[in-house]
This record gives sequence, structure tokens and C-alpha cells, in this order.
Amino acid sequence: MGRVSLKDVAEAAGVSAVTASIVLNGSGSGSRVRVSAARRAEIQAIAARLGYRANAAGRILKSKSLSDIGLLFFEETRHIREHAGFTDMNLQFSRISREYGRRYQVDWFDPFRHPDEVPAILTDGLIGGLLIAGNPIGASEQYLRESCTLPIVRLDEPGKHSVRFDPQPAFRQALEYLAATGHRRLGLVNGPETLPYFRNLHSAFRESCARFGLTVDEELFYEADPYGDFALDAVLAGRRLFDRPDRPDAVMVSSGILVKSIVVQALQRGVRIPADASIVAFGTNDWEAYKFVPRLTAVERNYAGIIEAGVAMLCELMDKGAVQVPQVTVPERFSIRDSTANRLA
Repeated sequence: MGRVSLKDVAEAAGVSAVTASIVLNGSGSGSRVRVSAARRAEIQAIAARLGYRANAAGRILKSKSLSDIGLLFFEETRHIREHAGFTDMNLQFSRISREYGRRYQVDWFDPFRHPDEVPAILTDGLIGGLLIAGNPIGASEQYLRESCTLPIVRLDEPGKHSVRFDPQPAFRQALEYLAATGHRRLGLVNGPETLPYFRNLHSAFRESCARFGLTVDEELFYEADPYGDFALDAVLAGRRLFDRPDRPDAVMVSSGILVKSIVVQALQRGVRIPADASIVAFGTNDWEAYKFVPRLTAVERNYAGIIEAGVAMLCELMDKGAVQVPQVTVPERFSIRDSTANRLA
């Protein structure tokens, strides 16, 4: 039999993983979850009978000051491999942690596949603070909300302590550049506007187009779902933008992956990039943008910047118990490359 997990104990005792962790790991002293002395003794007896020993090292280390830090990704298994941003965050976290002289751990957890479990990195007592990317649900979310005593900094998500991207200055700069180079009729392939990031960018698109005298046509707007049918979104967006006599002379496209399919859709219809239509990507990173022909003009996320700010905030929180600035934004960057043309030249 393999090592007994917290989930095994919780199932045997008929309690949630959060409750089992509170009893066995001593976490969540301020938790709203209350466990009677009799029930606590019962859970501890079940754990002893099963041979649960996962946190022996953690209990020893809790008596000492822990300076190790962690990075935890919450994402579905089928999407984690496709997330270029998480890959970049991982690499930058390793580099910056070494620069800070901090030992570190990295883990990812699928809360959709394991809604009743809590990631071990939250309960094993081997780190003193944690950066979190992505969104926990189920037992993970409950544990973080009610029981976790670790210093936590959220990355690109709201939280008591968080570091988030700010795309709007660079996004507006891109629109100003398109206006200054003679573009007048713009298309937008946005991400899902259920998310504030994309909803705010659509508002910025409308405001900037009005300010710079650019045409806003609802027929030139498409909302794509990065977790939906990627190929279908690419084809439908291509049809909407390019199967028409009044084509846009520039298109802004979310995602470094989707933008390449939009370029292909244009070329298949005889629309030359950038001679007939300029393309600007957003919600991407630098290497996705320049490892393509044509190299993409893009609004790029600064993953080194968000991780550096996140590690700095986390270390301050761990060392001092509080931070001077609990909400930090990291501006994105606008880079001009080969997928845009000057229509006034």
C-alpha cells in the first residue's frame, strides 16, 4: 500500500480534507470550522490506525522560522500544458528565488479533477509563504479562505495581497500607434468578457477608437473562448473579419496562439499581412510574438516583472507580517514588429 494521504484519512473519518487538515496539521487556528474534542480524537485515532505520517517533517519545521517560498498553479490538467504564461512564470520564479537567496518549491494542482482535496504544498509545513496563480475551487478554495495561515500573494487575480498585470496603457498605446499610421477601420478578436481583463480591454478599445477617430463596427468584433473549440473560434473569427467587402485595415487579437490562426485565415482569403491588414496581438508574451513570420506587433505580458514583484511582496509579508503596498500592478509592454504597416507611407 502506498503512503496514506490526507484524503484517505478524511474519507475514512467521513469529514472534508479541510477538517482533517485542521485536526492533523494544526492549521487554521482562526478557522470558522470547529471540531469537537471527541471528534478530533476520533480523527486522530483513524489517522494513527491508517499510518498517516505525511506531515511529520512539517511539524518539526513549524517550530522554526521558514524562509522557503512556493509557487502553486491551479489549472485543469488538459490546459496546464498549453499555458505559456505558467511556463514563463515557473522559469522566472526559479531565477528570481535564487537571486533572493530563497529555497523554493513549485507545484500545480487540478481542482476540477480533485475538488475534495487540498494540495500538499499548503499543508505539509515545508514552506513559509506562497505565490498562487490560477483559481482554486472546492476544498482548496475553502482551505485557503478558512484555514490557511501561510502568507499568500495572488498572481494576476484579486486577493488581499496581489500582483496583477495592467494591460491598458500599452493597449491604448497600440491603438494610438494604429491611428498614427493611417489605420481607420479596426477589428477586435477578444477573450471572454465574463472575465474583467477582457471586459475592461473592450471598453478601452471603444474609448480609444472614439478618441482617435477610428471606426467601431460591431460586425468586426468576435469573442473567443480560450477553453472552447479553438479551431472553430479561429474559423468563425476569420469569416467575420475577412469574408466581407469592407474588411478592417487592422485587427487586434487576443492570445499568441489564436493570432497566428487569424493570420492564416487572412492569407487563405488573399488578405496580405501587413500590406492589406495589420495585426496586433495582445494577452501574449515576447517569445510567442517574435517566433512567427511575420514577427508580431504585440501588447506583451511582463512575466519577469510580475514574478519579481510577487516574490518581493511575499518576502516582505513573511519577514514583517505586513506590506506597505498590498495591491501592485505591472504594466504590459507594446512592441512594434513586422505585422503592422504604415498606411501613410
